[in-house]
Amino acid sequence: MEREKYFEATELENIKELIYDAVSKYKEKTAFVIKHKDGKEVSYENVSYTRLLEEANQLGTKFYDLGYQEKRVAIVGRNCYHWVLTHLSNLLGGILSIPLDKELQVEELESCLVRSKADVLVFDEKYIENIEEIKKRGKLKIENYICMTKQEGYDDILSLKQQGKELLESGKKEYVEAKIDSYKMNILLFTSGTTTKSKAVMLSQNNIASNVYSMQLVEDIRKEDVNIAFLPFHHIFGSTCMIVMLAFGVTTVFPDGLRYIAQNLKEYKVSIFVGVPLLVEAIYKRIEQGIAKKGKTKAVAFAKKLSNLLLKLRHRC
Repeated sequence: MEREKYFEATELENIKELIYDAVSKYKEKTAFVIKHKDGKEVSYENVSYTRLLEEANQLGTKFYDLGYQEKRVAIVGRNCYHWVLTHLSNLLGGILSIPLDKELQVEELESCLVRSKADVLVFDEKYIENIEEIKKRGKLKIENYICMTKQEGYDDILSLKQQGKELLESGKKEYVEAKIDSYKMNILLFTSGTTTKSKAVMLSQNNIASNVYSMQLVEDIRKEDVNIAFLPFHHIFGSTCMIVMLAFGVTTVFPDGLRYIAQNLKEYKVSIFVGVPLLVEAIYKRIEQGIAKKGKTKAVAFAKKLSNLLLKLRHRC
């Protein structure tokens, strides 16, 4: 059955095609904003679409150099640029990517790593204690633990990226020229089930690319939009929508935490986000509390009724 269509879009086979297409269209437009804090000093770093692809190719080239072409690379961490970079580096080279919930307790995290047969683990420094505990237990056959930032005793994303850049400059093109099997399992994630253990879900790049195309046909998302990445990327909805935003040329920013939602929305002039009912309800309640605090409850209630009436009249005209 033909999909309902409101907007024009090109159907692409896989995520590699999708990312290259986005970069060709949006080039120096900002794909992600990285916030840096140094005490009270705050600065912002804009990552263009071109830079995103360059850095994904650099990291991926180093992954190939380390022999990860047929390996399984797990990712544990908060929503951040290095999470995105690792996931895309896996996918653009056909490396199996395993997004894992950062909130898992040591036993469940270890179980997911065992069941997914992960060969490499890329982790956020915030969870280094859990990683150290897992290493001590000695049940895993992880070849390499890579930290997203510099930590003593570990490879880190920045260093590997630099090494990959040097390899590319020396003529190593195997990763960049890699052909993607669009229908092969390329993402393995865990989702809660009806029993105590989470269930493993196998997805191909075409599964994701098809969903992105469907969104492009019906959603009025624009390249001028600013998206805030609330949903965790280890959820397939969160990571798929991250790729959706790239396909539309949107700029994505990262929240400082649920406590700072209102502040971040203003700070980045957010115009769009993907959420779940619980999150939307929390935002709505906070707005209502602010209205009540200013003694404007009756005035806003009247304005809502008037707005709804005008909306009905418009539909009848």
